[in-house]
Amino acid sequence: MNLLFRRIILGVFLIVILLVCLSNVSNDTNQAVPTDSPLEPVAQVKTLRLKKTQIQKNLVAYGVVLPLPDKLQTVSVSFPSQIETIQVNPGQFVQTGAVLLSLKPAPTALLQWHKAQTELQAALRNEQLLHQRIRLKLATQQDLMSAQLRVDQAKVMIKNLADQGINKIKQITAKQSGIIYQVNVQQGQQLPAGAPLLQVIAKNQWVVRLGIEPEDYGHLKIDQQVMMLPVNSAKTEPVQGRIKMLSHQIDPNTRLLNVFVKPALNQTLFINDFVKARIIIESVTAWMVPRQAVLPEQAGYALFTVANDRAVKHQVHLGFENDQLVEVLADDLNEQDEVVILGNYELKPGMAITRIMEKDK
Repeated sequence: MNLLFRRIILGVFLIVILLVCLSNVSNDTNQAVPTDSPLEPVAQVKTLRLKKTQIQKNLVAYGVVLPLPDKLQTVSVSFPSQIETIQVNPGQFVQTGAVLLSLKPAPTALLQWHKAQTELQAALRNEQLLHQRIRLKLATQQDLMSAQLRVDQAKVMIKNLADQGINKIKQITAKQSGIIYQVNVQQGQQLPAGAPLLQVIAKNQWVVRLGIEPEDYGHLKIDQQVMMLPVNSAKTEPVQGRIKMLSHQIDPNTRLLNVFVKPALNQTLFINDFVKARIIIESVTAWMVPRQAVLPEQAGYALFTVANDRAVKHQVHLGFENDQLVEVLADDLNEQDEVVILGNYELKPGMAITRIMEKDK
């Protein structure tokens, strides 16, 4: 009896051990079996909502700041002269009455002065002789009148030459405040009568000459608004101006049409500076997205949106653009669509996405 009981207990124990072993083998087998479906790739993207934005259609042009021709004062003298000293430089601002340069008469001018003095002395001697001859009844009053006329003419000549400063060193002063645009002479240089010495332009009396492509002429009109920035300046606030004249002749040097813009009087530009101008054609309301949201393709351009956490691809056409944004045109785009603006280069249609959350600044 005891032997039978022991055999029964031993059999139960063996069965329990067998069941435990079979259970461990089953667990190991389940863990070792690979899954038949691989993990789906998920792209991280940044998005924004598509909405209408008002933008300005601009025509970009480049040009140079020049003085207004009718406001440019040219300084010259009416007699041959020689430059003694020059007190100003191009670009210098001068007040009314400031000395610009000093000059003295050239040898030819001094010869003219001496001739005028000699003529006056000869006319006076001739007049005295005629008085004596009249007393001797050897001349008439008509002869005396002719001699007196010669004296008067000689005196007028002397006075005119003296008023011009031909007999001394002459200082040329500014008749109005302004900026020295050009100095055309050098110290010691001899000049003929009427030769230009320098040019002065009143402050704010300049114009910007822009060059535009001939095909853009139809977009322009008189008094159209223009925003300008100097090319070589860190200034970020644009200078405002308006178109004052449109040229009807192509510049032979640039092959462009010249457009002349008058800056506002309270705006400051430097003469001969180069500027970049935006001519405002019109304002439009359109779907605008950042430039990086649009992907170039062989057949055109593509844009990705997100729907149900999946990427949706759209074929788009591009419209007007500025430095940051570009207009997108497509029939399958709608207001408030979620547009992918970052991470779109790795996207494929239908691809799962997760959004990048910006950290709080």
